[in-house]
Amino acid sequence: MAIVIFAISILTVSAQEQQEKIKKRITYSFGGHIGIPAGYVANYSSIVVGGSLQAEYPIFKATGITASAGYLDFIAKRGGKGASFIPVLLGAKYYLAPKVYASGQAGLSFYGGRDYADGNGGGSGEKYFTYVPGVGFHTSKHFDVLLKYEAVYIASSARTYSSAGVRISYNFNLN
Repeated sequence: MAIVIFAISILTVSAQEQQEKIKKRITYSFGGHIGIPAGYVANYSSIVVGGSLQAEYPIFKATGITASAGYLDFIAKRGGKGASFIPVLLGAKYYLAPKVYASGQAGLSFYGGRDYADGNGGGSGEKYFTYVPGVGFHTSKHFDVLLKYEAVYIASSARTYSSAGVRISYNFNLN
């Protein structure tokens, strides 16, 4: 029993020391997104564009939590009306190296307007499960490139509006 208590106290002190070394600064970013529709939606959409704001708060030396909100537009092929969404996501970043990270986010996307390209429609206030895995690179102190897959799952039609794309962002701190 004494060994267990000793091990827990060592781990607690070590975690507290590591936590003190982390700069507790929130990093903000704003960026643009461009992607290629994937799967089902590729039949109706030719390109995906959007933008987002994101905040990252470090919780461990190589890990941060993220929150973001943005706009995602599946631009329709000729004759269609496309679909747009407003994703609100929470997630995490894990730094594999000082300038390379893996990220994952999940949350809800709110229907942003227009009719779906396939005519199924959508109403204001509808919300859909969304997930976004990716791998990113800090190209400089202020610029970042994220290669990502973004999927908006439409449960009522059992279809997913998804894209493979890139987000290029400008990062900054307020303090």
